[in-house]
Amino acid sequence: MTIRESANCAFGVARLAFDAGAALLSVVVAVPVAFAAGEARSMAHTARGDIAPAPGPSDTEHVHDLGTVVELI
Repeated sequence: MTIRESANCAFGVARLAFDAGAALLSVVVAVPVAFAAGEARSMAHTARGDIAPAPGPSDTEHVHDLGTVVELI
């Protein structure tokens, strides 16, 4: 391997490492921002009263303790 090939390989590895770091940083930033935006939207809906209470189960449904709904046929 010549010095030029070694330098090109090292540059390629450094570029891949930089790209991986940028991708990881974007995920680390994007997840909390998305969570905060979702919470803010939910709080805004609650403050305006846009969230209606859930209707009670009908006669053909049975709700388990875990909140799962099973339709009785």
